[in-house]
Amino acid sequence: MRFQQKILTLTLIVPFMFGCGILFSSGPRSFVQVIEPTWVSVEIRDDLSYDEAWREVVDILAKKFELEVISKDGGYIRTAWIYTWWKSGKITENYRVRAIVKFSADRKKVDIKTEANYLKDDTWVTGTDTRLLQTVKTDIMGVVGRTTR
Repeated sequence: MRFQQKILTLTLIVPFMFGCGILFSSGPRSFVQVIEPTWVSVEIRDDLSYDEAWREVVDILAKKFELEVISKDGGYIRTAWIYTWWKSGKITENYRVRAIVKFSADRKKVDIKTEANYLKDDTWVTGTDTRLLQTVKTDIMGVVGRTTR
């Protein structure tokens, strides 16, 4: 009798969990659905020239991403989408991330944002990836940074 109750309970609960999306994640926990991702800033150390800071930031991003748009004069870098961030090197077709970096006009800080998309029902849901943002920010701080805001 006890075994039959467990089977009945599982028969009722499992379809409910599938239907509510409990068993299938809507992306990694670090994905946050937003209309427009926010920027974080890293102040550049006083002893670094713009050229040195630029080279360091480009080097950091090029190690993790393919660089899609790069403009030294405009102080702008955008990476290509990568589909391997969430699954630790495994390609996923339903989750992608990229990073955008913009130097301020006075070249004293670097602004960073990450964009993430999760594919749900044939539509890309827009958001950000907080873990990627923290990783990129920490990496950039480590080579050019003074403090964060």
